[in-house]
Amino acid sequence: MIRKLIYWATENHLVVLLLAATLIAVGSHAFVSVNVEAYPDPAPAIVEVIAQYPGATAEEVERQVTIPLEIALAGMPGLKYTRSKSLFGLSHLRNQFEYGIDNSRARIEVLNRLHSIDLPDGVRPVLAPTSPTGEIFRYTISSPRNALGRPIYTPNDLKSLEDWVLEKEFRRIPRIIDVVSFGGSQKRYEVQPDPDRLRQYGITLEELQTAIANSNANVSGDYMVRGHTAEAVRGLGLIGGGQDPVLRIPPDSSPTKAAEVLRREENQRLSEIRQIVLAATNNVPIRVRDVVDGGHLGPMESVGAEGVVVSNHTRMGKAMVMRPQKDSQGRPVLDADGRRVWNEDDDTIQGIVLLRKGEQSKPALQDVKQKFEELNDDSGKLLPGVKLDMFYDRTNLINLTTETVHENLVVGMVLVSAVLLIFLNNVRCAMIVAVNIPLALLFAFSVLYFRGMSANLLSLGAVDFGIIVDSSVIMVEAIFRYLRSGTRPDLNLNQRIRLAAGEVERSLLFATIIMVFALLPLFTMKGPEGQIFGPMADTYAFALGGALLLALTLSPVLCGLFFKQIQPGGDNIIVRGLRHFYLWQLEWVLVHRKTTLSVFAVAIVVTGLALPYLGREFMPELEEGNVYMRSTFPVNVSLDEVTDKAQRAMRMLREFPEIDAALAQAGRPDDGTDPTGFYNCEFFLPLKQKHDWPAVRQRRGILAWLWGAKRPRTKAELISEMSDLLNSSIPGVDWNFSQMIRDNVMETLSGVKGENSVKIIGPDLDTLEQLANRMKSSLSQIPGITNVGVFSIKGQTNLEFPIDRQKCALWNVSVADVQGALATAVGGRACTEMVEGERKFDVTLRWPKRLRDSADRILDIPVDVVKNRVTTDDYGSTDGTVSVTGTNITLPSVTGNRRNTTYTNSGAIPRRRLGDLVTPLDAAGVQSDAGSFVRPGVSTIYREQGNRLIAVKFSVRGRDLASAVGEAQAKTAKLIPANYHLEWSGEFQEMQEAVHRLTWAVALSLTLILVLLYLAQRSVLDTLVVFSNVIVMSIGGVWALLLTGHNFNISAGVGFISILGVGIMNGLLLVSSFNHFRHQGQSLDEALRNGVGTRIRPLTMTALTAIFGMLPAAVSTRIGAQTQQPLAIVVIGGMLMTALLNNFIALLYSYYGDRDPIDTGGNLAH
Repeated sequence: MIRKLIYWATENHLVVLLLAATLIAVGSHAFVSVNVEAYPDPAPAIVEVIAQYPGATAEEVERQVTIPLEIALAGMPGLKYTRSKSLFGLSHLRNQFEYGIDNSRARIEVLNRLHSIDLPDGVRPVLAPTSPTGEIFRYTISSPRNALGRPIYTPNDLKSLEDWVLEKEFRRIPRIIDVVSFGGSQKRYEVQPDPDRLRQYGITLEELQTAIANSNANVSGDYMVRGHTAEAVRGLGLIGGGQDPVLRIPPDSSPTKAAEVLRREENQRLSEIRQIVLAATNNVPIRVRDVVDGGHLGPMESVGAEGVVVSNHTRMGKAMVMRPQKDSQGRPVLDADGRRVWNEDDDTIQGIVLLRKGEQSKPALQDVKQKFEELNDDSGKLLPGVKLDMFYDRTNLINLTTETVHENLVVGMVLVSAVLLIFLNNVRCAMIVAVNIPLALLFAFSVLYFRGMSANLLSLGAVDFGIIVDSSVIMVEAIFRYLRSGTRPDLNLNQRIRLAAGEVERSLLFATIIMVFALLPLFTMKGPEGQIFGPMADTYAFALGGALLLALTLSPVLCGLFFKQIQPGGDNIIVRGLRHFYLWQLEWVLVHRKTTLSVFAVAIVVTGLALPYLGREFMPELEEGNVYMRSTFPVNVSLDEVTDKAQRAMRMLREFPEIDAALAQAGRPDDGTDPTGFYNCEFFLPLKQKHDWPAVRQRRGILAWLWGAKRPRTKAELISEMSDLLNSSIPGVDWNFSQMIRDNVMETLSGVKGENSVKIIGPDLDTLEQLANRMKSSLSQIPGITNVGVFSIKGQTNLEFPIDRQKCALWNVSVADVQGALATAVGGRACTEMVEGERKFDVTLRWPKRLRDSADRILDIPVDVVKNRVTTDDYGSTDGTVSVTGTNITLPSVTGNRRNTTYTNSGAIPRRRLGDLVTPLDAAGVQSDAGSFVRPGVSTIYREQGNRLIAVKFSVRGRDLASAVGEAQAKTAKLIPANYHLEWSGEFQEMQEAVHRLTWAVALSLTLILVLLYLAQRSVLDTLVVFSNVIVMSIGGVWALLLTGHNFNISAGVGFISILGVGIMNGLLLVSSFNHFRHQGQSLDEALRNGVGTRIRPLTMTALTAIFGMLPAAVSTRIGAQTQQPLAIVVIGGMLMTALLNNFIALLYSYYGDRDPIDTGGNLAH
């Protein structure tokens, strides 16, 4: 097959050249069009379920929502983990499936299970749209300001714009699954009844709620036929007519005028609510205005001041942003002291655009930015004067990493071409080989493009040109050497080229098969490493396939075109000097065989002893150009306290000149997609590009003389100084530093907000909290472990009002009445919805703040006794007379007005004070008058696979991950009692699982290669000698990592895999060459000398092209280079060692090579 392909190519020069031109055209289009990702999504299919249960404590959420959801979702096909969080008002479940399960299929399976779950009324589980790498674009909404510098629009206005306009616009973009908003306030209309007035008019809360709901609806009558037409009959009763106030804003209105229109429309709706009729006394209507706080408005009072107001739902989170002011030329504005002037917005709204899992980010970002510009360019969809400000665009990271890769590619190709030119001593020969490098890459890009696959930083930057070009080197070097030898001058050029190519066709076949087998572990990778390196394996395979095809077709054709006038000749001085060195080395090795073997054995032993000092980690951290900082406060902290300290922290951080902007988000978004509480605040700090970082650190010694007295800070130094400043200035807060994508990825894979964590699993919450604090103390003492923190379960202070059933029975009050009164008075209860065009807002009943702002006020809340109407005479006075049950009980007032408990007419509704119907709990949890309503509670309940747990998170800095966790495991093993157990999660867990999977894959690959070697050599000894080159290569890779201070990780492991095939192929070519000359009748010494002499040029070329192909990636310090460096360093170290010790193969062969030559032993000599 190969011979026929070569024959066809040499007979059809024009067709081959046209096909090559077509490849250039198609490949170039694919190169600029293929989607490029900065970071592949390493997570499997993960389906998050969110269920909001407003007002419920963590224990109630766990019992009534989380556990039923866990039971219903258990046993789904492919489900690996179910992790859940139960916190105040929210249940969040993260269902992680096995790798290979389609994300859409997993979501459908979860949706099908959700339909059969019985949950409390009003609790509706939904699926979250999040993906760990899905946050591709962030923006904030800025309001115009008046002359005093205050925002013209309210947070309600901007939040409504985000929820009802912007989210819809961005969701319509292909590939975008959702937009998560953070900050702002959700508007609602609030009716604040006065309990005294309700009592005066005999109106219950239920009657008030029903009357408002019934006064806000449109109804349909049917059709009325009039002549030849049918007209629909409708009754219009929506408050405000159901019209959108935004549509009332005249075109070209100023922001001030637009805000006035919105306020006027809101006041109109408030007035309509106040006019709703509740009942009538003596034909005099009782309206809402008569029973709300403040009653009738005075002549100087405005609508909305009290009683019926525009309010907002309880805020669960808040966003803040700071940006440096810039002049018209984009330069920062400086104050008199030379410091940057910053614009602050302490209550902004952030929108996070999420990419659908598995979609391509590049075209999605183009569409998002186009929509962003369209909305800002007077589209009429924003309020007058409102602007969207971009805060984060993934395109910047993609461009920076792509530039890094392209730079490395160009430099690598130039270096490889230079090596080829030096060794071949012929420009035409070097260019024929070099031209196959870009063509092979174009072939790979074409396949990626037409298969709809994406490239990424690793799949582009980790491809070694030296390895790709091996097939072309073998082919062109064979043809070049054959033609220069002057063999068979009687044949024409094409025939001589076919003869030369025929000598290496079997070598090419075996080289390709060995490379495929060597790369087999890359194709069999699963888990996060499979997601990360899978595209690299595809790109490698496509490039190798393209290079082989080009070597068999284009290379012979180009040789036929450019080698017509080639004359017989010898090698250049470099090749001759190299051959002389290796032959001298061979002579010395053969004379000192035992010494050489002893030195090599010592090298193996020393390398083995050094392995424990080689640190291990999962993956090198990709530099994203930002800092993502998380602060954890005490769990019972208020949102206002967190935002105050967050603003202090931002003002301190902005003094670091490396920081380009700052955005903070405290609490959680309203949709519950980030399940946390007020205690969590996250800071997103984009950094300037490294060349813009000022020189602030002193250099010493010769470095100061060479590069100047000062240098910029490193990122590690920057984070260290930020941490020290924050810890000293804002004590009592746990500060954790990471990067945005990395933070999301690690949280998704482990279920914990941190790079690493140890999970303590057990049933009792109090015991878990105690064990976690002991674990934190132990971990904090281990060198290299930093940012240790406990995700506390306890610590949330609850104000609990246990209902006393005996008291309720005494007063003929139901438990439901008490709960309803408490929920309505304190939390508010929606009775209807205000329809404003497409927008809907709750209309809520809630007590005025002055009647619910303390425990004593809450105890004074009146509870209607709706099932027992009595007359005033049955009660007596508030001074304490015989009650209707014959018990002498004082009947207290609610607000100091006797009308709460004494009645002026026989139709009055009796009511009881909440404090008369509840009894506090004591320390043992028993109702007692000596107890307290203020009780310790649970903040968040974490569960995994149906078991409760608590997590202690930590990071590792200045030390490798494996040794740090190993020491931690040894020191904490005895901290945990028998019925509890530990799980080490996060990056460490992923590293262990990846190494285990990779070990088995590499073992299978090596076994297949051993079988192939034996089939090629038909000799066990030859096979083992060839395979010994793996040991040589491994020694070089290990010491390269040790000497450069890098840890072993999956990237380094892929580096070993990448050169595995090359090392074995080099050994195979040497042994085959020795067998070839032995088969020709040469003595062992002659065969060794001739084998080394003839093969040293292609072997050295192979090694050096691989080394120089990876050299730019190994020394690069730009963004994106971090993930390539371990791989490149291993390739360089391994290939350098195998190049220096080529004669080690000859040494081993010398021990048995004087045997009778094997008939098939020389088939691979060329």
